[in-house]
Amino acid sequence: MKVMIDGKPCSAEPGQTVLEVARSAGIDIPTLCHHGALAPFSACRVCLVAVERNGRRMLLPSCSLDVEDEMVVETTAEDVDAVRTMILRLLLARCPGVEKVRELAARYGVTQSGFPEGDDDCILCGLCVRLCSELVGVHALAFANRGVDCLVETPYGDPSEVCIGCGACAEVCPTGHIVVRESEGEREIVPFGTKHKLVACPECGRGYVTEKQLAFLEQKLGEKSEILGGCPVCKGRRRAEELQKVYESLSTPRRN
Repeated sequence: MKVMIDGKPCSAEPGQTVLEVARSAGIDIPTLCHHGALAPFSACRVCLVAVERNGRRMLLPSCSLDVEDEMVVETTAEDVDAVRTMILRLLLARCPGVEKVRELAARYGVTQSGFPEGDDDCILCGLCVRLCSELVGVHALAFANRGVDCLVETPYGDPSEVCIGCGACAEVCPTGHIVVRESEGEREIVPFGTKHKLVACPECGRGYVTEKQLAFLEQKLGEKSEILGGCPVCKGRRRAEELQKVYESLSTPRRN
């Protein structure tokens, strides 16, 4: 299929989104809630683009907009930038201390929100909720409440019983709202208050995985769970030593 994005002809395959095609063509569209491993969510709306449909001009989120043959897309038109700027002003008012929001807002000339400022550091992108559900598969997090009271939390705000302490939610969080803290053989997922005992590496003694995470992975991997033994540092060292021995054996001249 042929798609025109900002006047640039782009090739596309059925099932691709406008965001995917644009990025493949080197055209930048900002996002805050998008992750390639997760289903499109269209929460932040900063990826809005303009398209013509049935004679009408529409602003739609590019992350969930499937391409169509002969589609014409604009990513930087006046109306697109106006809406994107307003969204960034609102995000800046909600999370004035979040570096990623400030940097993106500054790209569009937004340095002051113009609205009463809060002190939150969660932009409700939903990445943590979706990753926990779609990829990890334990559903430890969810959205609670509605409107301005909406937030991400564990069921009833109590430490989650199903959380395995993998820390994937913190890895994908774009604002630093979720943090993993480790001390004295324990891992805590902040701000949700879930605490987990760490399993010590049999070689170095460093805690490298929670008890629940190890049990979860052993169940998933079955007979292949032997690969879980030891922390990544020690496993990497062992692998390097094995490769060094192989290299030395191949480099040693053979005697006839």
